[in-house]
Amino acid sequence: MNFQCFNPEILYAFDVWNQPNNENTIHHHDFFEISIILQGESLYLIDEEWKTVRSGDILLFNPGVDHAEKQLINTYSHQLHIGIKNFQLYGLEKNFFPTHGSLLSMQDSQFKIFDKAWQLIEEFNQQKTHFNLMGRALVMEMMLFILRSLEKEEQLSEEEHTSQNDRMNQVVQLIMTYMENNFAKDISIEQLATLYYVSPTYLSKIFKDITGVSPINYLIQIRLTKARQLLEKEEDLTVKEVAKAVGYEDAYHFSKSFKKHFGLSPSMIRSLEK
Repeated sequence: MNFQCFNPEILYAFDVWNQPNNENTIHHHDFFEISIILQGESLYLIDEEWKTVRSGDILLFNPGVDHAEKQLINTYSHQLHIGIKNFQLYGLEKNFFPTHGSLLSMQDSQFKIFDKAWQLIEEFNQQKTHFNLMGRALVMEMMLFILRSLEKEEQLSEEEHTSQNDRMNQVVQLIMTYMENNFAKDISIEQLATLYYVSPTYLSKIFKDITGVSPINYLIQIRLTKARQLLEKEEDLTVKEVAKAVGYEDAYHFSKSFKKHFGLSPSMIRSLEK
């Protein structure tokens, strides 16, 4: 990087809440744009293909790259868009990043990039003294973290693949532990993904690859196993109370799931214990 040629100018930095039916037609820019999906999900035209992007995804659009967006019915998204120009990296045209696709791969820097994104939003919302300078510094940090991620993507070796798998194993183990200790709470795949800074789609994939079941099915297994233990040990609790204790608000739905899992209804489990 030639630091004399790296003097980014921030054209805009705004966060937007997209409501259902919001749509942006196909367009491109003559500058570099970073789009970060902070919350929710949206449909994006990326690399000539419509793809669903979700919380945790980071999009990079070089000058001239066509993209578009649709907010589907019953969905919403909170996004941060940053337009940048007046920089040049070795071997590239002005205002270009060394990316072969628009969707940034999952990397260790993702957490740091999101941390800077939320700081940037706070600076521009509160507009404290010299917030523009602070915002520029935060964007430059984000750009550098993205460059590191792209470099790592290019140089990824078999050893790094193993390291990535180890890290994902750790994430899955943490999520399993979290569900085992919080099974009675309202838990969604989106909440887990936000908690561990990965996209819901990626989380579902790695969880199933490692455990053989989806995160939600794993949670159901925990709840039903805990319910059976309660039915066997706590005779004073009604079926409805047991259902609520393990995270089910609907006792009928609980009983139906219980019988499907164990082959016996909750009441039949109790009769076997007597």
